Amino acid sequence: MSLDTQRPATGKMISVKGEGMVTTRPDLATVVIGVSTEQKDVAAGQQQNARDSSRVVNALLGLGIPAGNIRTFDYRIESMYDFKEGMQIFRGYKITHLLQVKITDLEKAGTVIDTAVRNGANYVSDIQFTASKQEAYYKEALTLAVQNAYEKAITIGMALGVKLNAVPVSVIEGTDFPRPITEYHTPMVKGISTTQIQPGKLTIEATVISQYRFDS
Repeated sequence: MSLDTQRPATGKMISVKGEGMVTTRPDLATVVIGVSTEQKDVAAGQQQNARDSSRVVNALLGLGIPAGNIRTFDYRIESMYDFKEGMQIFRGYKITHLLQVKITDLEKAGTVIDTAVRNGANYVSDIQFTASKQEAYYKEALTLAVQNAYEKAITIGMALGVKLNAVPVSVIEGTDFPRPITEYHTPMVKGISTTQIQPGKLTIEATVISQYRFDS
């Protein structure tokens, strides 16, 4: 976002960086859950992986997770090798199917993970918490950033003994969109019981660069 004038920002100027921050509790979560299968025969491995993945999906649907909240995040087939006495020996194939699951009831986050693992999932990673109204929180943080920039400019102007024009010549919004900062990682889970997930809080940040004219 930019508040711009019709002429370049020249002359006596004060340029400041404004920062705003809003803290809130998340109400949405996404988690990557997967099934990894190792087989000598690739077709047999694919079939086994498909069965195990279907069992995981059906278990999640049984928890009340809508089908639209479960999607394939990644699917890959990899060759596996052992190395013995400097020789590469083919061991088989590794088939991995990763699902991204959106959870709208955070109290169920631990139950979702436990249920998936009990039904064949052997990979759980990248739990990310977000807020459904994150854009509104960002706008609030952006407002605070603009106010912070103005307060800094006033302080600098007073220190210099000059009169500041209260209307900025330009305001440039920071380019980084807010991302969730709370994550929980459990790679290659083999078995979990009563997993406790603590969402914590989200911090939404915004920055601006503001320029103000001043008179001596």
